[in-house]
Amino acid sequence: MLNILEYTPIPQFAIDLHHKITFWNKACELLTGLKAAEMIGTDRQWVPFYPEKRPTVADLILTNDFENFLELYKDKFPAVSNIITNAWEATDKFENIGNRLRYIYFLAAPITDPGGKIIGAIETLQDITTQKLLELSLHNESEQLRKENLTLRSAMKHPYRFGDIIGKSKAMQEVYKLILKAAATDTNVIISGESGTGKELVARAIHDLSPRKDHEFVTVNCGAIPENLIESEFFGYKKGAFSGADSDKDGLLDLADQGTLFLDEVGQISLSMQVKLLRVLEDGGYTPVGSNRVRKPDIRFIAATNTNLNEMVAKGRMREDFFYRIHIIPIHIPPLRERKEDIRLLVDFYWEEFGSSTKRPLIPESARELLQKHDWPGNIRELQNVLHRLHTLNTIELPEKIKKTSLIKQQIDSPAGTTQSSHDLGSGRAQFEKQFITEKLQQFQWHKTKTAAEMGISRKTLFRKMKKLGLL
Repeated sequence: MLNILEYTPIPQFAIDLHHKITFWNKACELLTGLKAAEMIGTDRQWVPFYPEKRPTVADLILTNDFENFLELYKDKFPAVSNIITNAWEATDKFENIGNRLRYIYFLAAPITDPGGKIIGAIETLQDITTQKLLELSLHNESEQLRKENLTLRSAMKHPYRFGDIIGKSKAMQEVYKLILKAAATDTNVIISGESGTGKELVARAIHDLSPRKDHEFVTVNCGAIPENLIESEFFGYKKGAFSGADSDKDGLLDLADQGTLFLDEVGQISLSMQVKLLRVLEDGGYTPVGSNRVRKPDIRFIAATNTNLNEMVAKGRMREDFFYRIHIIPIHIPPLRERKEDIRLLVDFYWEEFGSSTKRPLIPESARELLQKHDWPGNIRELQNVLHRLHTLNTIELPEKIKKTSLIKQQIDSPAGTTQSSHDLGSGRAQFEKQFITEKLQQFQWHKTKTAAEMGISRKTLFRKMKKLGLL
């Protein structure tokens, strides 16, 4: 019988009543790396699995010691087999069987003679590593998604706001997803986008959602540091390192230890400095100016640029190895002209920052339409500037090309938002109703169901009024 088992692809061994190995098939040799010739006749069945001698499942089956089986395999899923009579089973993880990590499923059963008398035990060893790793991968993926959802819910306290980032557009929803993925890792991130799109806000959001959130978020404008000072600014220096170095000074890397270093406009870093930062990125550490002691801080790097780094590499203005070290998780922030559905949200958000609701007038719909038409080459930074001037000077000022088709100077005449253009009761009533509905829509972030409920009308009636008043 045991000779037939010699050819099974499943590893198996058998022991006699004295716990000596009587059978060790070829599949068992392949799994453990131990030859049958060196195992048969010994009681070394434990050797492939454990650092010191202890009973295998077959040994425990032979002595019918179920209590000891449960104790020894308590964290290995011990159980009575529901497939084979009188068999016990367990699953264990081993760091090195046959020079690799393996998960092994053990199934041991007694061997009996024709009269039913126990004469030994046989144990089957099934390598379930592939299935187990897949199971763990799916579990980890599920757990990661659960954590991302929890993080997303905590970060998005407002339906269209992620931290200090505003937007409901599909493009911004993709940015939010990448922020979550980046925050869940410690991998370097590169954020690209035009000037004024909010790259630092994205970097800050990644930091604030990451395990490093309780440590420093250090921002450095790479283009603002003079070339002759950049090394001492990044690496710090020791007292006496150069003229004027009257005391030791920590560099930006020291300040960012355990936290995040945000390299704004990373394309401005010189080639020579890229070489020195590359060593830090590769965990080689750095040496402060005037010191011979290497420091190795624990830093997460996030870089940002408004230039095409691939073109810089092609032109030799950026080292290829430096590029690949920082360009691991890319996040692109779309310009405002490509997500115009977010403009009303942004206008409401920044307008609220300029004062309390009792002192802040409404922005007339005509002014909102004007803002909606603009392409915003300066992106959010330009929008903030225009709204600030509007709040201060009651005037919207946009580029000349808009002036050709739109009224530029739109006055906001009163806190209630009324204008001097209403000369009859009908137009005055319509103007008031339009501004009242606009105010309520702003209050509920243009959520029409909530707005209608607040006003005591049906959603259908609200739609009809908005269409009549030009709000749709």
